[in-house]
Amino acid sequence: MKSDFFKNLPPEIITEIFLRLPVVSILISKCVCKRWLHLLESDAFVKSHFARSAPALVVVDDSNQLKVLEFEGELDLNLESHDPLIKYDFPYRQAKLSSSVNGLIVVRVRFNMICVCNPITREVIKLDLPSSRVYGFGFGASKISGRYKAVSISSKPYGYDDKLDCHVYTLGTGSWRRLEGNPCVHQYGEGAFVNGNFHWIVYMNGEASWISCFDLETECFSFFKAPPYLAQGFLRRTTTLSALSGCLWFCKVTSEYEDEDDGWRCEVSIWIMKEYGVDESWSKEYVIPLDDETQSVDPIKVFENGDLLMLVEIDVSGCLFYYSKKTKTMQSIDLFGAGQTSDDVKYGLFTPTLVSLKTLGLGVENVISF
Repeated sequence: MKSDFFKNLPPEIITEIFLRLPVVSILISKCVCKRWLHLLESDAFVKSHFARSAPALVVVDDSNQLKVLEFEGELDLNLESHDPLIKYDFPYRQAKLSSSVNGLIVVRVRFNMICVCNPITREVIKLDLPSSRVYGFGFGASKISGRYKAVSISSKPYGYDDKLDCHVYTLGTGSWRRLEGNPCVHQYGEGAFVNGNFHWIVYMNGEASWISCFDLETECFSFFKAPPYLAQGFLRRTTTLSALSGCLWFCKVTSEYEDEDDGWRCEVSIWIMKEYGVDESWSKEYVIPLDDETQSVDPIKVFENGDLLMLVEIDVSGCLFYYSKKTKTMQSIDLFGAGQTSDDVKYGLFTPTLVSLKTLGLGVENVISF
């Protein structure tokens, strides 16, 4: 084969070849020549690559290492460990993985600081939250404008009423804005991001009664009902919201004391909102028996056959489990050889992207490469 064969190929063929390469090979190819670098960093190529990217699993472990595992289709549970696609030290200590959006991951570094990171390009920006008393937060992209925004829900500087302050940070503007007149009630943790909106559970009389919805485009709150359930007999209840396959998932872990012989009975019930924003579309899809020490369940991936990959918090540790819908069984898995992890570690699913944070209107001075 002549040495100039690749050079003489039509541009569309060259692009198609690169789109079929693993992401690590694409990163290496950017260093070959300026022609390839310009092609692989072009908006058209980055968008086409993201559209074809397969989901990957990411975790920041106790040793502060960020690891990415690429898998497609069914997960091979027979392997004791999987070689990560990417592995390196995260630049900030005590990092806690929170969520992902459009190939970017969000990491909580301190109680008042989050980091937005592209683990593929190894770029990160840090964002100080507007208050040291943050209850809820979120990061996502608005549906129409596509602008990336962070949301912080915190207690008011003075007073102890039920309403909280809500601040919004549009990336590229450099400052937080306090919203006026929004019915911001008590909301905790990171919001589940679905359909351009953040969602938190609103508790009334100790029960999860409503879902609070914050629209990133209009920057307004609305509410819809949480799934119906019968709570009689259950002494311990924990509820969580998750975003999975473009839908809102509601998980409720319940524990009931049977008697001295049988002890506690524990299970998780999982509802899926089949039609977004429609109360009647909540459908209970899973009822899974659990260990009696289970605190919460966070579904990470649903497979074509209905099986689930879940992060299960047991006592003070988070463990990864695979649930078979056919056999109704749970299997603990250790993808990165880390075993049982601490409460500070959370696995998450994201779609790898080659987009540079420097192209998102953030300014070169705000982006740290590591």
